[in-house]
Amino acid sequence: MKTLSPPSAPPGATPPVGQQFRHLLRHGRFSFTERELQEHLQMTYRTIKQREADPSGLTVAEALRVAELLAVPVQVVLDAALADAQAAGAKQ
Repeated sequence: MKTLSPPSAPPGATPPVGQQFRHLLRHGRFSFTERELQEHLQMTYRTIKQREADPSGLTVAEALRVAELLAVPVQVVLDAALADAQAAGAKQ
């Protein structure tokens, strides 16, 4: 297994409104390549991009895999997805 790169943004940085899930996935404690994300999450590149754009489609199994990969409680993943869904609803 490859060594993980340091995060590209500070873990405490505030994510943009409506992009909490993407921020969690891309700027959490670890930094992953697209291929690493695909392998660990068992998703295609397209599916990962769709979930980043609209995490309301995230399945329970996907949320569990994201939480395991990022070594965070699944509630953190669900909270980020819910915040993004609420932000998207507020824009409409």
